[in-house]
Amino acid sequence: MTMLRLERQGPLAVLTLDRPPANALNRDFFAEIGTVLPALAAPDVRAVVVTGSGRFFSAGLDLFEILTYRGTEASEFMARFDDGFTGLFALEKPMVAAVNGHAIAGGAVLAATADFRLAAEGESRIGLTEIQVGVPFPTSALEVVRFSCAGPYLAELLFHGRTYSPGDARMRRLVDEVVPAAELLPRALALAGELAASALVSFVASKRALRAESLARIAAARAGGEDPVWAAWRAPETRAAIEAFAARAIGARGRR
Repeated sequence: MTMLRLERQGPLAVLTLDRPPANALNRDFFAEIGTVLPALAAPDVRAVVVTGSGRFFSAGLDLFEILTYRGTEASEFMARFDDGFTGLFALEKPMVAAVNGHAIAGGAVLAATADFRLAAEGESRIGLTEIQVGVPFPTSALEVVRFSCAGPYLAELLFHGRTYSPGDARMRRLVDEVVPAAELLPRALALAGELAASALVSFVASKRALRAESLARIAAARAGGEDPVWAAWRAPETRAAIEAFAARAIGARGRR
C-alpha cells in the first residue's frame, strides 16, 4: 500500500502522507521514505514541501501495529525509523513542513525534520507525547527535536508530553508560523519557491554546518550497529506501557 504521494510542481517536490485515517507511521512508511529520498535528492528538485492528508499531518507511530513486531521484524522497523528520520533531517535541500492538522509524537518529529514549519489555524493539536506513552526517544528523533525546538521550552516539551494549539505550539518552537488553513499549502509552496530561488550551494553549506553536530551524535549512537535506546523499547516494561497507552486510546475512541 502506498502511503506517500510524491508530486512535482516545477522545481518543487510535494510529499503528502496519505495513510487514512491518521497518517500513522509504521515499518512500511519508513521503507517508502527510504525509496523516496533519492527522488528528493535529484538535481532538478530545488526544494521540498511535506504535508498530510485529511485532519492529520501525522498521529505518530502506529502503536497497534508496532506491538505486533517481533525479532527481525522489530529490528528492521527500528533501522528504517532511524534511516528515515535521519535521511529527511540531513536532506541537502530546503524543506518546508505544511502541518495541516494534528501532529503528535512522531508526527511532530517528522515536521521538525524540515527547515521551516507552517501550521494551519484551527483545532488541531501538536506535541511530543512520547513520555505519556512511556517510550524513550531514539537518538535520531531526539536530535531532530533538540535542533528544531531548541529554547526555553524544550524541557517542557520532552518531560511533560503535552499537546498544544497551533498558536501555543508556535510559541514553543514546535512550528514557526501559523496561517489560515486555506492558505497553508499556497504559503508553504511560496516559501519553498523562495528558498528554491536562492543560491542552493550557499543554503546547503549553511544547513550542513548547522546540523553537523546533531547528525554526528546520531551516527555515534548507531556506531555499534543499532542505537542502544532501542533496547529499552524491547524491554517488557516498555512494551507494557505501550499496550496500556494503546488500550486507553481505544477506550477514549469508544467514548466519543
